[in-house]
Amino acid sequence: MSLVAAALAGTAFAVSSTEGGRAPEVAYARDIQPIFDRDCVSCHPSAYPYLDLRPGRSWSQLVHVPAATDLAFVRVLPGRPELSYLITHTPDPSNATLLRPSDRDLIARWIRAGAPDN
Repeated sequence: MSLVAAALAGTAFAVSSTEGGRAPEVAYARDIQPIFDRDCVSCHPSAYPYLDLRPGRSWSQLVHVPAATDLAFVRVLPGRPELSYLITHTPDPSNATLLRPSDRDLIARWIRAGAPDN
């Protein structure tokens, strides 16, 4: 009986710790679009017209859209950053450090949360 109580207590602690210590929700307009504005819109769409990352256009150009350079992938597959081309593709070596690791992590969190247009 005490083993069951201990297991339930541990579960309650884990749930409350996760909820209380959860990272804040990632908002597309507040968190993701500014990354594109800072690092991407100078080339997308001017040098790469197949992908427009400007405000008001970027979300619909990313979510559930096949990657123009590799049709086997979707640019952003909500809930699955590991299958989203935006995260998994290797950038041109001259742009390999364009996105900071913290930016890539934030984008992956947004995708993992379902890639909402919020």
